[in-house]
Amino acid sequence: MKYIEPIIKACIDIAKSINAPIICLSDLPIKTDDVPVIIAENSTLKINKLMPVVESDSEGGQFIQILKNIESHSKTSSEQISDAAVLSYIGGLLKGDYVVGIVEIQDSVSIVVHDLTENKIINELLDCGERVDMRLLLSVMNVAFDIATFGREGVPIGCAFVIGDADEVMRRSHQLVLNPYYGHKSEERDVLDPYTWEALKEFVQLDGVIVIDDEGLVVAAGRYLDVDAREISIKQGLGARHAAIAAITRDTQAVGVAVSQTGGVVRVFKDGIAVVEINSTTKIINKYGIDKT
Repeated sequence: MKYIEPIIKACIDIAKSINAPIICLSDLPIKTDDVPVIIAENSTLKINKLMPVVESDSEGGQFIQILKNIESHSKTSSEQISDAAVLSYIGGLLKGDYVVGIVEIQDSVSIVVHDLTENKIINELLDCGERVDMRLLLSVMNVAFDIATFGREGVPIGCAFVIGDADEVMRRSHQLVLNPYYGHKSEERDVLDPYTWEALKEFVQLDGVIVIDDEGLVVAAGRYLDVDAREISIKQGLGARHAAIAAITRDTQAVGVAVSQTGGVVRVFKDGIAVVEINSTTKIINKYGIDKT
């Protein structure tokens, strides 16, 4: 495009004026040391030195795959930036109230200013943060996204996590297999530490759920939930795992995160309802329907 350089300059100027990071979902040559920039390019998530939070897979991984899916499947520039903002928020890459997006679609380039405080998905997650530490919820979602995107050794798997109110959850459940976390040191069970995630991704393959306490420590893996899910209403086609996760979040103060084996959909449950779901093509949905923020 003939006027791409002044368009990029305008994007950077807007971001500077409102103190917001930039998300680029195109191969546009954005180079600046004035504002934080997130660019998904080939197999690398490029984050410039000004990005305030870097607790993510900056070498690629699930975020690259999902950002590329956003680029391929979302319909409008605003939808693409809204979806990318949710993903970047979950990945711990955003702070502040706004993000500026720049998107190239066919023969047009759009600059989108997105208000994170009005994003329904982020607000749903923040509501869950009234029950559990947001850092903990986002850590679990990072693990869930990796499983949803890649499975284990290329094989799709389903799994579920129950976060918070662990004493009550343990009272309403029983062990299916020997608990692999029993007797381990706290630092080996701390989900807030990314170094523990690989082990966690191995143990999610056990039948049952992963139970995590309010401090972020894994209490048990391979746990069977003893809940009555007969009155739970979930989407047609979802199985016993999702019904059980919904029921335990109805009966306790816990928050649930479940990954579907088929389709790789990540769902967050609270009060017996799937308040957020994100599938492998980043069709991001809350309990009211597709988010058009």
